[in-house]
Parts: sequence; C-alpha cells; structure tokens
Amino acid sequence: MRILWRRLLTNPTTRVLSRDGDVTLIQVEGLVCDKVCAVRTRQGLERIEGVRHVSVDLDSGVATVVGAPASAEAYEHAVTSMVAGRGIRRIIERIARARRPRHAKTPS
Repeated sequence: MRILWRRLLTNPTTRVLSRDGDVTLIQVEGLVCDKVCAVRTRQGLERIEGVRHVSVDLDSGVATVVGAPASAEAYEHAVTSMVAGRGIRRIIERIARARRPRHAKTPS
C-alpha cells in the first residue's frame, strides 16, 4: 500500500478541472493512499447516475470520470461521503492549519 502522509493534513475536497464531452477531470485534494482513499473515491464517483467509468491517479490526485457530466456539487458529495475517518481528518486539518506560521503583513 502506498501512503502519502502529508496529504493527511488536508480534508478531501474536489474541484472540476475540465469537461470535454463525456470526460470530466476532477482534482481530489487529500488523497492519502491507493488501497483505501483512491478506491473509495472511485466507488463514490461510480455511484453518480450516468457514470460509466472512473479512474483515480493517486500521485496527481486526479480522477477521470467518463459518462454524463454531473454538477460540481455531485462530485464533491460523492467523494466526501466516502472519506474514511471523516471526523478525524477534519480534526487533523484544523490542527495543521493552526500550527502553520502566520506571515506578518507587509506595509503598503
């Protein structure tokens, strides 16, 4: 199993990158592993009506969805509903954000 630990600091979200006919590319932030996260993401997206095929690339964090295009909200819901340990992931993300150094504003 491949695990990208740094991505644990980001709660999964989606953003539609492009749509070309029946192919939609979706950026999925927060994919951590290939055996659980990528598989569950694929399964969630496959549940959307009209989807015929889904592939998820862990390294790039891009899901390729083939089938009738859906709304950005439908893709987001499909992915976030499949997040393993959703509550824990949100807590980890909050802690990581709180620990990031705050940059001083420079005067204009």
